[in-house]
Amino acid sequence: MNDTVLAYVLKQMDYREHDAIITVFTKEYGKLSFVSRGVRKMTSKNASAVMPYTQSEILFDYKEHATMFQLKSARCKEYYRYMHEDMMASSAASVIAEIVDVFSLSEDSDQIYNMVGIAFDKLNNGYSSTLVVSLFLVDILRMAGLLPDVDACVVCGKQHVVTMSPKEGGFLCEDHATNIPYMKAEDLRRFRILCKAGIDKIDVVTKYIEENINDLQYLLDILYLHADIKLKTMKFYMHLNAL
Repeated sequence: MNDTVLAYVLKQMDYREHDAIITVFTKEYGKLSFVSRGVRKMTSKNASAVMPYTQSEILFDYKEHATMFQLKSARCKEYYRYMHEDMMASSAASVIAEIVDVFSLSEDSDQIYNMVGIAFDKLNNGYSSTLVVSLFLVDILRMAGLLPDVDACVVCGKQHVVTMSPKEGGFLCEDHATNIPYMKAEDLRRFRILCKAGIDKIDVVTKYIEENINDLQYLLDILYLHADIKLKTMKFYMHLNAL
């Protein structure tokens, strides 16, 4: 039975001489993997449609409980030209794709699919790459139950807070900020706004705060410490950001 789905291509891995294994994310089935025959040949009609960080329409035979499928054909629906041509935007897209690949939550596939679409669209339209990645990561951490507590001290509940601790999982008051540098009030406020929002609120968020790489680092530290997940693509993104 032929099934057609819209999918975001997360990654492509060489397989045999002319083939490739394609990992995508769909609204209906979550993450799927395909063998794409002959896609690395110059004459392949599917080559452009299975490039990472594109949205494509994929034809295949879905079989329940299968872990790998044969890709029959693919047609590119959205290439995101600017995102692919801009190095920072493209690097941010690779980070988002890896987050979905290693942290996809099958029960939230519909929401994650929409989140990827918003993130790629914003990157393609020149939005701050760090803000896009940060807000995307906020949503993923929220789904996983790992979003930091930014309402009060995570230890005692005091409202007056002085810093943020990824290890403790949220804000800390001065009584519990042992050996942790204090943060400026505006930095605490900005991080709180970030954590209260999400990628779908990016247009509102940009009216109140600007990107800050430290905010992204706090979120990454939470991911590393509490989910034991490290993102390979983040090293290059941080390198670009430092240039």
